[in-house]
Amino acid sequence: MTEHKRHIGSWILATLLVLVLAAGGWTAWQWVQQVTLQEVRISGHVNVQDEEVLDLLRVDTGLVMFDINAVILEDRVVRHPWIRQADVARLPSGILDISIEERTPVAMLMSTDGHVDYWVDAEGWRLPVTGRARYDVPLLYAVPQNWHPMQPLAHGPTRELIRDLDNAGRRMDALFSEFVWGADGWTVHLTPAPPHGSIPALLGEFGYAAKFEVLLGFWDQQVLQYANKIYDRVDLRFDSQVVVEERPRPGYANDLTNNNNE
Repeated sequence: MTEHKRHIGSWILATLLVLVLAAGGWTAWQWVQQVTLQEVRISGHVNVQDEEVLDLLRVDTGLVMFDINAVILEDRVVRHPWIRQADVARLPSGILDISIEERTPVAMLMSTDGHVDYWVDAEGWRLPVTGRARYDVPLLYAVPQNWHPMQPLAHGPTRELIRDLDNAGRRMDALFSEFVWGADGWTVHLTPAPPHGSIPALLGEFGYAAKFEVLLGFWDQQVLQYANKIYDRVDLRFDSQVVVEERPRPGYANDLTNNNNE
């Protein structure tokens, strides 16, 4: 066989292969356009119910999978206050796979009458309370802003506080009981530890992460070391200063260097 004939044979084989692939692709294309929605599978949710997601999706079985726009569906699903992110996949089997990432609360917002109002995440989104999950987080009282279902909290000091709460370590988080907004900014009431009660610590309106570290050091070096003191208030509103209001505990010796001395 001459070189010329070999080239012709290779060209014919290549042409046939392209035609076969094209025919197969056309068949697959037509098949994909005929696959209909058979099932919706939802995963990754705890506080969100399947029915709520289905209501947001607004899709019915029998729809052609090729006609379903995954981007539009993802945009619909994330409008649920608990859902931070959603990924929608159209599977060749006719299954619409919905993978959900829920928001994580960092605090609980309390109503003016002292009742549970909403959870709030680190981005400032208010999350409706459900009976499907519990979170051990601090309480926030008197947040100075009304609730809006489509917007996060806009109050600057509160946004900074919840962001820093999200980044606080476990020991620091266990130290906080509740936060109250007032004329002095945010005040945190520390978790009671015998023989001490809950100590209020004034934090002001900014710089909470650094103040949390100072407060933890004060707790370890002062509160836990001296049982013969009563700490009425700790003021952290001034840069690099800890102003403490304290007094001797009745029944304890006045020597403040002697721990647990009765």
